[in-house]
Amino acid sequence: MPFTQFTLGAGMLTLPAADVCPVSLDRCEQGETSLAFSLHNLYRYGALGVGAGIIWALDLSADQAPGAGTLERAHERSYFLVEAEVRYYGIRYNTWEFWVGGTFGGVVVNDSWSVLADREPYADTAFVGPRAATLGTEGLAAGLGIGAEWTFADNWSFGSQVRYASWFLPGRQERLPTGDLASLKGRVDMIDIGVTIAYRIAL
Repeated sequence: MPFTQFTLGAGMLTLPAADVCPVSLDRCEQGETSLAFSLHNLYRYGALGVGAGIIWALDLSADQAPGAGTLERAHERSYFLVEAEVRYYGIRYNTWEFWVGGTFGGVVVNDSWSVLADREPYADTAFVGPRAATLGTEGLAAGLGIGAEWTFADNWSFGSQVRYASWFLPGRQERLPTGDLASLKGRVDMIDIGVTIAYRIAL
């Protein structure tokens, strides 16, 4: 019987070999880990599943940014992915299912620079416009994944997954008028490890 599956997930998104350069091209760090949350909708018919989802991830630490010391400038980074997904549930045994799959979509890397007055405003006055300078870098994302799901109640399942993907970003970093650079460029490897909970609705 076909059904639709809504899945919520949480985990860690890692860029193990990326050269992250938020300050200048000669001040880079290799790799970082972010906290990730996801929402997916999957249509299941037998062993085949097709659908789409979104992933949002936030860097776990804020970096110092260049500028006058009195400004206390800081840099933060976040990621947003929108992907189509195909899964094949090749092993199904009682309440357990194991799958392999592929994803393809788009990724946006968002860099944000702020000063102390942005993060801790002097007054509660609301100003028009953002409180930080932001720079978005768009690219494509393609990946593979494996996972397992355990049905613990009617229509409910708990699972885990591991995904690898390649991000294809522009080869040159964009620069703001302030001199700040986008953190990432070129091809970037991503690993996503997480847990999920899903609810099924029969069609």
